[in-house]
Amino acid sequence: MKVITLHNADFEQRCQELFSKIDVQPDVVVGILNGGGFVLNEYQKTASKNTEVTTVKLQRDSTKGIKKKSLLQKFLKASPNTLLDGLRRMEHRRNLNRKLKEIQSDLEIKIESKPETVNTILILDDALDSGITIKSVIQSLQKRFPNSEIKTAVISWTNSKSIIAPDYYILKNTLVRFPWSLDYKSQRHE
Repeated sequence: MKVITLHNADFEQRCQELFSKIDVQPDVVVGILNGGGFVLNEYQKTASKNTEVTTVKLQRDSTKGIKKKSLLQKFLKASPNTLLDGLRRMEHRRNLNRKLKEIQSDLEIKIESKPETVNTILILDDALDSGITIKSVIQSLQKRFPNSEIKTAVISWTNSKSIIAPDYYILKNTLVRFPWSLDYKSQRHE
């Protein structure tokens, strides 16, 4: 599987490309932290002032508790990209084997709008791998907003066999190293 690095300008460009594909005007936009928060920040630059924005945090076990200034991050920054790409592919395969029982449908997502005023909800994330995270957010939102249309948008859809397909995406079957990734190296290091 191909691995690419998006630097800040590339990321901003890919976000604008993604947003140009979205053919609905959402009443609420939910960014899934951490990566979806960065996508949400880009979205807010051009979003309607009437659009409510919020975030929800779900993390894979592999990313919980890792400190930004950790020894691991120093090792990753010093490693060649070929090694980093191989590690990304391994992590991706491992994450795809996650069990469906990890879906949570009782997430607390702070939305102030009343259900009867919300026609469309847009969920933003940086990548969709197994689909478990986005499926969890969708199920939680469907409980509170049963009559609302829910759409999803991601920069990268890494696995066409995921349990859910995004409504909008830019890259397919591509792993992305984003500027906030632990193994990201700024352009001057490459």
